[in-house]
Amino acid sequence: MPYGGAAMAKVWTILGDRLAPAEKLAPHGGRTAEAEGMARPSRVPTVMIVGPEHAADDEFGRVGMGVVAQLPHAAMPFAEVGDTCAVGVVVLPPAGRRAAEAPRFAFSLTSSELVIVDGDGVCAPVLNALSSDDVAVESCADVLCCLLAEPLREQPELLSRVRADFEEFEQLLLEGRERIDRAKMMADSRRMLGLDTFYQGLSDIAGLLGGEDAAFMSPVSRARFAALSRQLDRLSARLESLQNYALQVNGLYQEGIDIRQNNVMQWLTVVTTIAMPLTVITGWYGMNFPHMGLIDAADGYLLVACVCIVIVVAEVVFFYRRGWLRFGSRRRRR
Repeated sequence: MPYGGAAMAKVWTILGDRLAPAEKLAPHGGRTAEAEGMARPSRVPTVMIVGPEHAADDEFGRVGMGVVAQLPHAAMPFAEVGDTCAVGVVVLPPAGRRAAEAPRFAFSLTSSELVIVDGDGVCAPVLNALSSDDVAVESCADVLCCLLAEPLREQPELLSRVRADFEEFEQLLLEGRERIDRAKMMADSRRMLGLDTFYQGLSDIAGLLGGEDAAFMSPVSRARFAALSRQLDRLSARLESLQNYALQVNGLYQEGIDIRQNNVMQWLTVVTTIAMPLTVITGWYGMNFPHMGLIDAADGYLLVACVCIVIVVAEVVFFYRRGWLRFGSRRRRR
C-alpha cells in the first residue's frame, strides 16, 4: 500500500521486537528519493499516526471510515472486529473538561499495520516513549495494547485521591461542619462518571481483541488484551466501590441539610406557638370595647404585660421539657 496522503504522518516500524521511528520520511513532510514510489513494507509491521484530515478510504476501508466519521461525536470507546482487521475509537477521560472536549483517537489494526487517526496529539508521545524505552513489542497489536494501557497507569492513584477527598468530606460532616467544598465533591462525582464510561468502553475493546473473533492476531497478542481486560475489571470493581461510598457521603450531606431544615421549621413553629396567645390578647384589647376588664384600671397595662410574660415563660418551659429547645446541646464546631 503506498504512503499516499501521509505527508503529515508519523511512522514507526517494529524491528527486532522494538518500536523504532521510520526514516523514510524527510524533514518538512517531504520524502527521500529512497522512499519515492516505494510501497509500505508488507512484512515489517508499521505504525502510522495521521490527522483526521488525512484519513483516506484506502487506509481504513468502508467500515473503518464509518467509524472514523464518529470520532468527533463518540461518547465512549468502542471497536468493531472483522476477519482481517479491527477498527475503533478510544475516548479518554475528559480530565476536568467537558465530555465533548475529551481527547480521542481512532485506530485501524491489521496483522501488519496500525493506523491511528489522532487530532489531539495524545498518541505520539506514548509511541515515542515506547521507542526510547525499548519496550518489547512483537506486533502492531502489542503496540495498540500498550497504547490502551498507558492511560491506566495513573488510574489507581487517581481513584485513591478521589477516595481521600470523600473521606475528608465524611470527616467534616461527622464533625458537624455545615459547609464543605460542594464544588469539589461534584467535580469528583463527574470524574467518576467519566471513568466509569471509559472503563466500560475500553473493557469492551480489550474483550473483543482478546477473544477468538480477533483471529488475525497472534495468541500472544490476544493474551495481552485479555490481561488488559482483567485489569480494567479490577479498576471497574474498585470504581464501583468508590461510587457506592460517594453515595453514602452524599446521603450524609443531604441528611445534614434535612436536619438543619427541620431545626429551622421547629424554631419557626415554636416562635409562632409562643406568639399566638400574645396575638389573641393584643387583638382582644385592640378592639377597645367600653366594658373590657382592666381597661380602666391604673395598673391594667402593667398587669396585662405581666400576664403575657408569664404565658411566654410557661410556653418556653413546656417546649424545653418536650425537647424542642436545646440551648445547651449544640455541638461545638472546630
